[in-house]
Amino acid sequence: MKRRDFLRSMAVMPIIGRSCLAGGSVLASMKNVYAANGKTLIVIFQRGGCDGLNTVIPYGEDEYYNLRPDIAIETPSASPDSALDLDGFFGLHPAMAGFYDIYQQGDLAVLPTVHYTNANRSHFSSQDYIESGVPNQRLADGWLNRYLSNNPQNNELRAISLGSLAHSLQGNTPVVTLNNLAFDSQLDLGESNVLQDIYQQQSSDKNQAYTLVQKQGNLALKSMANLQAYSQTNYSAEHGAVYPDTEYGKQLKDIAQLIKAGVSLEIATVSHSGWDHHANQGGAQGLQAIKLKDFSDGIKALYTDLGAGYMSDVTILTISEFGRTAKQNASKGTDHGNASSWFVIGEQVKGGVFGQWPGLLPNQLYKERYLAHSIDFTDVYAELLIKHLGSGSTLANILPGSHYQPVGFL
Repeated sequence: MKRRDFLRSMAVMPIIGRSCLAGGSVLASMKNVYAANGKTLIVIFQRGGCDGLNTVIPYGEDEYYNLRPDIAIETPSASPDSALDLDGFFGLHPAMAGFYDIYQQGDLAVLPTVHYTNANRSHFSSQDYIESGVPNQRLADGWLNRYLSNNPQNNELRAISLGSLAHSLQGNTPVVTLNNLAFDSQLDLGESNVLQDIYQQQSSDKNQAYTLVQKQGNLALKSMANLQAYSQTNYSAEHGAVYPDTEYGKQLKDIAQLIKAGVSLEIATVSHSGWDHHANQGGAQGLQAIKLKDFSDGIKALYTDLGAGYMSDVTILTISEFGRTAKQNASKGTDHGNASSWFVIGEQVKGGVFGQWPGLLPNQLYKERYLAHSIDFTDVYAELLIKHLGSGSTLANILPGSHYQPVGFL
């Protein structure tokens, strides 16, 4: 079977982990038509609260160095431990050379102060609010699933969540959730035949749950058989792209493979965890630097691998549930904060730094401890929905209660 024919025939895949909460179904289905506009949005969540002040460094403000005497990143210089200059005031962490290359291409929008009013500093609550798409409300469905539901298409593969199902993709429209494309059903032929016989049994029972299990069971078996064949195919990145040898790197590579396979993927989500650095965070070197290198190198590889032929239709958004305290703590780390740095990558993106800088003096900080936000996260979503995915007419249903203020990166 040809790769494209196989992908068009796929019907369902098992959802694992937290995804069992989605839409009342433990399985997710794919259908068999193309995406409406040929656009893809990839959302990467830095879970744990990434310290934005040591990601996008405001080296032009002296107070930054007063607040962080042990972990601050030095001003741009020839030193490999210095910030990578963006605009004479902001710089990227030196571990983010991959992002810096994209910035120099004009395809990286830097948003250093994204958050929401009266924000929650609980990891789980803030993640749920941000993925629900409504500040300070946890909705049963997520903003990306509402996009799918409000812009219905009969696609064979509209959305995929790599890892556990992101709350942003929970909802009425089924999505695929798996760790990676190297999927092993671990069923031998005999076991598969037994399950197939069970799921094909006819019954007079009209119970909705029974009907759903029967239907999805048959589809799951078919998909697992197809996935086993697909996982054995070799995929080689192009244009010299080198993905990190991590689960995150493999997942980004899987996304590139699906996009190039022509399955009309509209939405993909990936979680990049481990950003809760209360102690020994480090500056140019250390725990955060290691995470930032993996994070940046993975996206640079995806951007390079897809190249101009695909990146004209692909946009990557990176998000985090909150930033960290402006001042380092006694353990040379940072605690839960407020605004953080988000990024948007793509050929359609207007490169640069966006949003008003609120400042780091005590009277400029939120509650005298946290970086204040100047960009509401719902405006970031709205700009992508309107200008990338073309769903402006359904915006009120996707982001209820929002009042879009253009950010300007598209």
